[in-house]
Amino acid sequence: MWLRGGSPGARRAPLRGRASGCIVRRVRVPPLLLALVSALLACGCGASDGVGSAARPRSALVVVSPHPDDESIFGAATIHRLASDPAREVRAIYVSAGDQSSTPGDCNGIPEAEKTERIVALREDETRAAWRILAPDREVPIAFERGPDQGLVASTKLVDGLRQDTLTAAGEAALAAAVADATDLPASVSEAWILTAARYDGHPDHRTAYRAARAAAETLASERGAAVHLWSFIVHDEFFLTFVPACCGGDFFWPADGATHDYERLVDTASRPRPPRWDAAEPGDDPPAIRRDALTQHVSQLVGNPALCMPVYIPGFYDRWLAKSEEPFYVEEL
Repeated sequence: MWLRGGSPGARRAPLRGRASGCIVRRVRVPPLLLALVSALLACGCGASDGVGSAARPRSALVVVSPHPDDESIFGAATIHRLASDPAREVRAIYVSAGDQSSTPGDCNGIPEAEKTERIVALREDETRAAWRILAPDREVPIAFERGPDQGLVASTKLVDGLRQDTLTAAGEAALAAAVADATDLPASVSEAWILTAARYDGHPDHRTAYRAARAAAETLASERGAAVHLWSFIVHDEFFLTFVPACCGGDFFWPADGATHDYERLVDTASRPRPPRWDAAEPGDDPPAIRRDALTQHVSQLVGNPALCMPVYIPGFYDRWLAKSEEPFYVEEL
């Protein structure tokens, strides 16, 4: 074989460089040497760690967020830390569009259907801005499944203190899409961190996100033999009137004020005993600063958007999250 093209045995005149006057000749490379070079390139040997590992990542971070903004609430600093490794695959999945964050009906002359489309587009733009804080200098693939906000669960009941949800058809579709996107990782990945909301969360969309994350973790562990670390936390606690399945009455008291999370603040009733204490608390990299910088990109959620009739439903909820200096997680190892 000939470098620079040509065929075996071909005879051509030397090429003279116009600028330097140098003569560039074709060189015949022994087949054995070519095979060695090809093998080195295939295994990444001799390549820099950044180039070789980026093309064949061994680990991945997958964030399965219920809505745009939840990623910055439950894990901003942890995401920032894990995503800072350039050799790690990073991707984000949003199960619900968060399209119900507005008062019902037409708004300022905007028909409700158009208003909903604008809200979805706005919240997705805010999410992209947040990811530029969470994973700077990276192009993170983001999958918006656009499941209906508060329309993923058809019914729910408490069984032994845990919610058992029956999904709507739209909920089943969003869950399946989220699992497919969460498991569509490079074949080289043998370890994954999956961050999501907890199974104990009072919001039905959040529990659906957990189900998607758990299903993805089980698939990666069983079909690939990957080591999977599933980390989750409670964003919305249950309301003390647990027979009211709607979110988000618990936001009036959870989380508590202060820099750390108060476990005793979680609702504890006969039908829904207080969930177990979380397993770990990640200090991250200056959590308040990173959470503030990322969460404040979700402007419509923090201060509202009068043009689209988007109010701030529970003033103080985000302020309490912004003050936290730790990021606790329930940890499941698969």
